[in-house]
Amino acid sequence: MLRILLVVAVLLLACHRAPAQDVVDDGYPVSSLRLPGVDPFGLAWPCIEPFIFESPLNQTYVSADMLAFRRDWQSSQPFATLDTPNNPVLGTHDLPFVFQPGLKLLVGRRMNDWIALEGVYLGLLNWNETREVRDTTQNSLGTDGNLFSPFSKFGDPPIVGFDYNNLASISIVSTFHNAEINLRQRLGTPPSCLQASALWGLRYINIQDRFSYRTQSFEPTPGGTATAIDVNTSNNLFGVQVGMAVEFQIERRCWLMFEAKGMLMSNTASQETSYAAGPLAGPDVTVTGSRSQGRAMLGADLAATLEWKITRGIIARFGYQGIFLDGLALGSNNFLRNLAGISTNPNELSDDGHLGYQGPFAGVTVTW
Repeated sequence: MLRILLVVAVLLLACHRAPAQDVVDDGYPVSSLRLPGVDPFGLAWPCIEPFIFESPLNQTYVSADMLAFRRDWQSSQPFATLDTPNNPVLGTHDLPFVFQPGLKLLVGRRMNDWIALEGVYLGLLNWNETREVRDTTQNSLGTDGNLFSPFSKFGDPPIVGFDYNNLASISIVSTFHNAEINLRQRLGTPPSCLQASALWGLRYINIQDRFSYRTQSFEPTPGGTATAIDVNTSNNLFGVQVGMAVEFQIERRCWLMFEAKGMLMSNTASQETSYAAGPLAGPDVTVTGSRSQGRAMLGADLAATLEWKITRGIIARFGYQGIFLDGLALGSNNFLRNLAGISTNPNELSDDGHLGYQGPFAGVTVTW
C-alpha cells in the first residue's frame, strides 16, 4: 500500500511540474532534458534523474582556454659530481619545470546531427630553466674546484681541463606547439544523460629543445679552461589520431566530459651541437656538427572537462589535460659524453626520449 501511495505522489508531482516546463525556467526555454530517459548504469549517479542528453553546443562553437602546463616525464641524467663519481650534485632532475602559461583555441562546426568538424591549436608554451653549482674546496692539484664532468665518467679517472671545475651549470629552453583537424562523430546510445562520440583526424606537433652545459676550471694552470656546449634539437611530428569522448549531463546546465586520443606519428628529428673550449680568458676553439633522421612514434592525449552553461550562448570551462609523447630527440639526450666524438664532428642523434605536458585549463565557449 505504501508503494502505491508513493507512485501516486510522484505522478501528481510530475503533473504539477509539467506546466511549469512550458514557460521560461531561469531564462531558458522548454528543453527536452526533462523528458524521461534511461539511466545507462542502473544508478541515480551521475544522472540526478534520468533524462535525455542535450548538448551544450549549438551548430557553431568557438572555445578559448588559458593553460598552465608542466613539462615533465624526462629521464634523469647527472652532469656534475662533487669529490667522487657517486655524489651527483647537478642533473636534469634539478631543473624545476614549473607551470607555464599557454593558449588553446578550438573552432567547431556541426555538419549534421551526427558529424562535426573541429580545428584545434594548443601552444605558446615556453620553458627556460637554469641551475648551477659552485665549489671552492682545494683539489689534489692545488687549485679550487672538485666538480667532475661526464666526459671522464665523473673523475674515473679525472681529465685535466674538463674536471676539477669550480663552476658547472646546465639549462634547458623548450617550446611546444600543437595543431589538429578532427572529425567528431556522435555514436548511437540509448536515450539517457550520457552521450559518446568517436574522433579521428590529423595532428601536427613541433617541439624545440635546447640544452646548454657550461664549466669553468683553473686547470691547467695558468690559463684554466672554460667549456661551453649547446645542443639544439627539433622535433616535427605529423600523423593521425583516433579517440573517444564520453559526456555526462549531471545537471540542467552542467556537463562533464572525458576525452582520450591515441596518436601514431612520424617524427622528423634533428640535432645541432656546438662545442667550444679554451682558456678562461679566451679565445675558444669551436666545433659544430648536426644530424637529422625520421622515425615513427606514439603519443596519448587525455582530458577531463567540466562545463557550465552561463547563458544560451556562453559556457564556462574548467579541466585538466595531459599530453604524453615518446620517440623524441631531446637536447640533454643528445649531449655527447665521448670526448673523441664531440671534439671532431658531433653528428650522432638520439631520438628515444619521452616527455609529458600536463596541467589545468580554464576558459569559455561561445556557441550559436
